Amino acid sequence: MRNRVFEVEYAGHRVRYSFLFPTCRFYFRNYINVSESDEFDVRITPDLLELGRPLLPPDALEPYIEYRVLISETARELLKYGCSIFHACAFVYKGYAWLLTGPSGIGKTTQFFNWQRMHSNEIDMITGDMPVLESGNDGRIFVHSTSWCGKENLGKRGLHAPLAGIVLLEQGSENTLSPLSPHDAVFPFFRQFMVQPETEEQCIALASLMDRLLSAVPVWKLTNIGDNISTEMIRETFNKRILELDGGTDGTL
Repeated sequence: MRNRVFEVEYAGHRVRYSFLFPTCRFYFRNYINVSESDEFDVRITPDLLELGRPLLPPDALEPYIEYRVLISETARELLKYGCSIFHACAFVYKGYAWLLTGPSGIGKTTQFFNWQRMHSNEIDMITGDMPVLESGNDGRIFVHSTSWCGKENLGKRGLHAPLAGIVLLEQGSENTLSPLSPHDAVFPFFRQFMVQPETEEQCIALASLMDRLLSAVPVWKLTNIGDNISTEMIRETFNKRILELDGGTDGTL
């Protein structure tokens, strides 16, 4: 008996899955549909599953391990469309998407919760953990929701917006926010893309996406203690960026 093929749409592009464990589709709930095709784009092998097992808690269920391993495989598949999965908290503020990124545990969700508590009517969460970044034909970068919403399960299916700025978070003893040059952002951003290219074509696609991202979108580095003041610093910076965009003084969006 053949395995049923399921599909999920990312930034308008369908990725078809053949699951090792049928219940894996539960983790894609609200995003997944049965495919009309018997052909699939992505499938996790038992060997890949074993490679992913040590990265998760010992009691993680096998369908969940498959779901997590599918992140990098999906990100690799999306490169052919000029898209990939990026590790960040992504939300909409005043019509634009904004990313808070950095290593796990650095305080991305804390910053969002601060913002939600102080200005809940101003923002809408795209995803709390891993959005898809898409390089548009007009040079803009768009941010799209995915089922990978983080342990808090924050996000809204189908929500997307043009990216206006990125904050790279770093913990510190005081709050400082300053622009980060594309040169200085390359290495930390490379590690935030949830993909390891396997072919020359994939390497070129990822490099192109990163180049467009850093050319089109300003980046700031925030060293912070996670308090309300640091969140207000981000909000003030975003408001200045919005004035530039809406005033037509910055041609990037």
